[in-house]
Amino acid sequence: MNKNKLLMKSLPLVASVLGQKYGVKVQIGGDKAFTDGKVIQIPSMPLECDEILTNLARSYLDHEAAHIRDTNFEWLKMAKLNPLEMHIWNTLEDWRVENKLAEIFPGCRQNFQWLIRHLFINDSDQLQDEHQDPASAILNCLLLIVRSWDVPDLADKCESTASIVEKYYPGLLSQWDFVLQKIRTKCDSTQDCILYTREIVYLLKEYLKQNYNGHKQKSRKAKSSIQDLEKLLNSDPVNMPKGLGEILEEHLIHNVPENADQGLQVAKEGYKRLTELDTTELEQTRRASTALKSRLHGIIQAKTISHDRIGRIGRLSTAHLHRIAVGNPRMFHSRQESQGISTAVHILIDCSGSMRRRIGLASQVCHTVVSSLNSINGVSVGVSAFPAIRAQGCKNYDEPTVAPILNHGQRMHTHFGVAASGSTPLGEVLWWAFQQMLPLPEKRKIILCITDGVPDNLPNTQKAIKDGSLNGFEIYGLGINSEAVFNLFPGKSRVITEITDLAPAMFDLLQDSFIK
Repeated sequence: MNKNKLLMKSLPLVASVLGQKYGVKVQIGGDKAFTDGKVIQIPSMPLECDEILTNLARSYLDHEAAHIRDTNFEWLKMAKLNPLEMHIWNTLEDWRVENKLAEIFPGCRQNFQWLIRHLFINDSDQLQDEHQDPASAILNCLLLIVRSWDVPDLADKCESTASIVEKYYPGLLSQWDFVLQKIRTKCDSTQDCILYTREIVYLLKEYLKQNYNGHKQKSRKAKSSIQDLEKLLNSDPVNMPKGLGEILEEHLIHNVPENADQGLQVAKEGYKRLTELDTTELEQTRRASTALKSRLHGIIQAKTISHDRIGRIGRLSTAHLHRIAVGNPRMFHSRQESQGISTAVHILIDCSGSMRRRIGLASQVCHTVVSSLNSINGVSVGVSAFPAIRAQGCKNYDEPTVAPILNHGQRMHTHFGVAASGSTPLGEVLWWAFQQMLPLPEKRKIILCITDGVPDNLPNTQKAIKDGSLNGFEIYGLGINSEAVFNLFPGKSRVITEITDLAPAMFDLLQDSFIK
């Protein structure tokens, strides 16, 4: 399967790619879907999301990102729209910002078109039953007309709904034509949508005024429809139909697993207090690092060894001048090296409560591995610890968290001492690590998990390892006095009990990876 298509089947990776592309932050977890203007939150999803749910989640990201990028919320706040105006504005603004996003990112257009077909053709329940309230047909008709500009498949539904509007409010739609044409061709900003919204509401009010005085002489049906229009113009927010964003939120929330904590979630970045390794610990890591470096550099030297090549260009080789006699031009030699390493390695260190007796050794091991890898040209190293505490300073072990210790490209330091407490959100942290590593320029991406191998959410962890591996991440486990890693990373894990075990264990793990 095409790598990009495979990546797009994994919701956390889709969210990461789209978030980076749109310049927004995306979080996955909990039981709510929302955006605060900077962050888009997708709730915890089933571990196995079908294509429809993945597309709905992606559509929600596209839709909310479009608003974050292009809606001027200050203008909206100043406009002080009433509930009906707000609903109509939202219909127009949704269409406008989605088209703006699709102009920049053409792939979005196909996704938005799929969404509209799915919601308003395949899932017709999303439109209110026009026969219950004729006035609601006005709003449905406006929605369908606007959306049919990009999805002509809605034409039949447009005609059907328009016939209902014409039946109860004859002549109303013809009054809209001029405004709708201006919206389609000239609506370019949030302010434009506000102005066109007010034009539409003005036409509704004028229609009501023209027909209200004579409704007592009309039939019961005509009286009722005029009364419905009056109610619509004075509706409360709770009586307004749901907007596209709200519909998508409901779909996503409806699919949250019964126990959201056991669903697919991604760790949130937090804070971890770091201490400097003491003199004794640094001396031990220095010795262990020297042993590991010598082994790893042996691999690298074999990988990048220089050699001479005879060919048609380069410096003249006197040893091959005899080839002139037979007309062979291959008498020049050039110095060449085989391709070097382009690898990003991210180390995840488990700081959960179960690691309390092992955390000192784990910290030393982490520092040793980083010191060794950091000296290899072409290798970028990053380190993160989990769980963390929230940046505000209060402990928050109720949700998966992770804290960077060393960022890729950051200068090496010795503050690798961490305290052990809290849960073990390994799966959630793996998803987070994938997201951080996706944009890195290195061709190969390796993740090393230093852990006791007992995650809180085993299915999520297994899903992360499986999807990560399918998407090209090489994931290894290093157990600290615990053989549980063998079950999590079969064939790709080792166990150590003291720092002197590290060099041979890491050499066994990494040698095959580096010489591929």
